[in-house]
Amino acid sequence: MDALYQKQILELAKQSRTRELDISAPLQASCDNPTCGDRVDISFALKDGAISNIGIKVRGCALCEAGAGLVVAQFEGIKQETARQMTAQFATWIGKEQDQAPNEEMAKFMPVRDIRNRHKCVLLAFQAAMHALDQS
Repeated sequence: MDALYQKQILELAKQSRTRELDISAPLQASCDNPTCGDRVDISFALKDGAISNIGIKVRGCALCEAGAGLVVAQFEGIKQETARQMTAQFATWIGKEQDQAPNEEMAKFMPVRDIRNRHKCVLLAFQAAMHALDQS
């Protein structure tokens, strides 16, 4: 993987470690990747229809952590429908069904597009967030 992309992905991975999981948050979910053992736990609230106070705990690889960091960076303060759309767009793009990255932050995962068996690692936090939103 290109050194620039590695640095950008590791910076996102570090961002996922800045938020503590809130076990009393109204919306919570967990997702596992049984293939590699990754696990993401997420918590947040909805304030005026927007996602707030994201907490996240990742037990997994750097790509899983980076995907969680992307969720933190992209979802804080946005409406839940926008989060659902972003998740769908990112999954479509990373799966190579769309050429243009949805945004600059997501484009940092360009090298991962060619490594199909790592897509689930990157998307695990997005899936956990969608499961939590399904509770609202």
